[in-house]
Amino acid sequence: MKILYRNCFLPLSGERAFAVRDGRFAAPTPPFDGETDLKGAAVLPAFPDAHSHLLAYALSLLQADGRDCASAEEYIACAETFARAHHLSENAFVTVKNADRFPPPDALDETPRPLHLQARSGHAGMFNAAARRILRDVRAGALEETEYLAAAKRVPMPEAGAVFSAFAQAQDDYFAGGISVAQEGLLSREMFPLYEALLSRGCLRADVVAYPAPSDYDEALRRFPPHEKNRLHIGGMKIFFDGSPQQRTAFLREPYRGGGYGTPTMTEREADEACAFAAARGAQLLAHCNGDGAAERFLGALGRLSPADRARIRPVLIHGQIIGDDQLSRAAALGVTVSFFPAHIRYWGETHLKNLGEERAARISPARSALTFGIPFTLHQDTPVCKPAPLEAAACAILRTTADGTRFRGQEISVRNALLALTQNAARQYGFADRGRICTGMRADFLVCDRDPLALPPQELESVKIEAAYLDGARVFTRTR
Repeated sequence: MKILYRNCFLPLSGERAFAVRDGRFAAPTPPFDGETDLKGAAVLPAFPDAHSHLLAYALSLLQADGRDCASAEEYIACAETFARAHHLSENAFVTVKNADRFPPPDALDETPRPLHLQARSGHAGMFNAAARRILRDVRAGALEETEYLAAAKRVPMPEAGAVFSAFAQAQDDYFAGGISVAQEGLLSREMFPLYEALLSRGCLRADVVAYPAPSDYDEALRRFPPHEKNRLHIGGMKIFFDGSPQQRTAFLREPYRGGGYGTPTMTEREADEACAFAAARGAQLLAHCNGDGAAERFLGALGRLSPADRARIRPVLIHGQIIGDDQLSRAAALGVTVSFFPAHIRYWGETHLKNLGEERAARISPARSALTFGIPFTLHQDTPVCKPAPLEAAACAILRTTADGTRFRGQEISVRNALLALTQNAARQYGFADRGRICTGMRADFLVCDRDPLALPPQELESVKIEAAYLDGARVFTRTR
């Protein structure tokens, strides 16, 4: 079946019609088996998700929201309100997300309900006494980075039916944001059984590309082998070099205001071993590097690989919040894709000014510099840290405005370059040769939008509504008014 889509506009190519045949774009020339009038809509390629955590977002839909809490009493009340609304037992484990202000631990210990407070960044948290008895070997007080992540992955899963429902909603939310390929940015061993259950029940409607740690990579491939009908694909592996700048744990070359360089989480030797391990398996390597100290360690390890090994691992530097032009120049020479998280400017801009000073804070997510050096950078939301809304990431990269209205000037990019980062660059990051553009032979993953984003003032980019999303030429999302 060859269907003509007419009366539309493709902003990135300027064309006004396209066709789809058997799930792929075709030349808009007759004969056609049918026609669809898009009534003047703008059409974009769908967005491959450059970096997020799909299951964590699904689980976040089953968590209380503590963004307005500060005291232990407020967190306990928030958890109890959530428990009542979801008909949870008095001993059910409750996670309170967006809990960035941790109370004294003793105060939380007074409630018998197991409580887990999780910072919005996902890099810090706290467990009360009842939760610690379940998890074991977890200390009281606020935990950060490796210590926290090791404890958090042992938090009991909600009831299976609730998880399956939340996962279905999560996929709908990704589709609503225009995302065609979701990422599981760290597929831990503890997640394997749940993904096996999701696959056996046919719950995956989106394509999901997953990145386990090197220690779990071989087992992940064994349990999720490549198959053209599988929606879950093991795309490579993920390593961590540091923490987050808002918590002063991103590893820096120069100290934070007030002292301290952050927290490196891999030695040079470990970095070399991880790169060699990925190269030996021909696996793509994603590296979490928020600070320029972390970037230095990753780039150093890549520089010690042969060019052939670097090509095999197709390296991606994730986040790149604080990274120098000298490092971007080297990244370009080493064939590194950098995926920026520009919503940091909106949500933590004031914190970065306090921690880094004006000059370094203004360079957070330096997309314009990456463009100058010819790096095919991408943009991401690190969902569930931020909602699965790629157009928000684009707007933050274009406007670079903090929550209080301060502009971080000097690294702004154009709307077109932001859209290219979300589409063809994101496809290239994954190594997809048949996605990210609307042209003959490519997979027919596309978005029908209510307005042309290139014809709007940048301030209105986020107001563009995705009316429908298509995967392989089939509609998977329709906006309800």
